[in-house]
Amino acid sequence: MARTRRSRLKRSVRMGPARVAPTPETAARRRHDVIAQLAARGRIEPHQAHAAEEIRHVLEAVGRGMFPTARPTAWTGKAPRHRNWRDFIDRMSKAERRAWERHYIPWTREMSCRIVAGMPGTRWLQLVLDIVVDNAGLRETEARYQLRHGRAIEYLIQGLERYHRRCR
Repeated sequence: MARTRRSRLKRSVRMGPARVAPTPETAARRRHDVIAQLAARGRIEPHQAHAAEEIRHVLEAVGRGMFPTARPTAWTGKAPRHRNWRDFIDRMSKAERRAWERHYIPWTREMSCRIVAGMPGTRWLQLVLDIVVDNAGLRETEARYQLRHGRAIEYLIQGLERYHRRCR
């Protein structure tokens, strides 16, 4: 009995996805979420972790809006209605746009004017985004910006507190 592609697909869906363990090289390269680890260890408060998640979410929405989608439109002969976007703001939901306009933009304006100790010209905003968005470790950040041990977490907490104050 010959199996069709559709029947093989249905069978694979019923059986569930096959779990394959990562190679040792891949497992060594994996990085845990720095913010989640800091929150789990109690080094940052829950509202600060929430602020970090909102910062990530807003930057993801901005990035999503800056690039075209992968959905093909050739088969219809015309572009769908949702492709009438002119700017990345048009592709944000109302909640994302509100967070971007009311919280993120004023916070970045304030943080980009402040310089952290260490290397001259290092902006506080860049240090916080390195940890929150790029998932850089605290020691790695301290080494990159020539900070004393323990200063990166202090700058991160103060930056997230400033963001949280904007959200109230």
